[in-house]
Amino acid sequence: MKSGNEQYKLTQPLNHVAFIMDGNGRWAKKRMLPRSWGHRAGVKNVKKIMDLCFYKYDIFACSLYSFSTENWNRPEKEKKYLFRLLKIFFDENIQEFLDKGTRIVISGDLEDERIPKDTVATMKNAIERTKDCNNHIFNVLFNYGGRRELVRMTQKIVDEVQAGNIDKKYISEKTLQHYLYQPDLPELDLLIRTSGESRLSNCMLYEVCYSELIFTPVFWPAFNEDNLIDCLKEYERRNRRFGGIKG
Repeated sequence: MKSGNEQYKLTQPLNHVAFIMDGNGRWAKKRMLPRSWGHRAGVKNVKKIMDLCFYKYDIFACSLYSFSTENWNRPEKEKKYLFRLLKIFFDENIQEFLDKGTRIVISGDLEDERIPKDTVATMKNAIERTKDCNNHIFNVLFNYGGRRELVRMTQKIVDEVQAGNIDKKYISEKTLQHYLYQPDLPELDLLIRTSGESRLSNCMLYEVCYSELIFTPVFWPAFNEDNLIDCLKEYERRNRRFGGIKG
């Protein structure tokens, strides 16, 4: 007999889901383990959840909030460990992403000199090697902040106006979209935050405009297929009107 998980299929379009993967440290603390163990468990869970989203439930794009501009305030030892985990993740999984046609893109500032050079090189290599993949998109929000993205967008548009390439009278939402870190991503349908916190924490402030938001109490390392299905079912129960009226 098949389980409910094996039988579940999305019945409404869901092209793009984002995850704020929160709770690694609290997951470890609850088990009286070092925070590093929580981060390691969290990174291992990334692959499991991405595989489910992409290859089982056929969600085209996933965005993952992995390291924010505010995370620079964490202890130096923890940051170095996070960067090492990220490098290992890409080194270990790049071939499978290639084999399954999954493109890797990065939202955020990779030119920041504080980021270890080997981590930057690994991420840029993943971007380059998967640039022609079109089955799915894995968008990693790294050294990312929603407010920084808006500032960057504004600066680029001002530069274009001053250069005479854009007439300010014709600046539109489409113009703004063009200057996002990843303008070609589909509209964000669903944002899931784990660990019970109910805030965006500077994540995708422009893109989240008409997204459905789900906050689950489960810590990210423990977030599994059953939890994902619960979120997907809740998403499908929502009446998405986009400011209009829907029967």
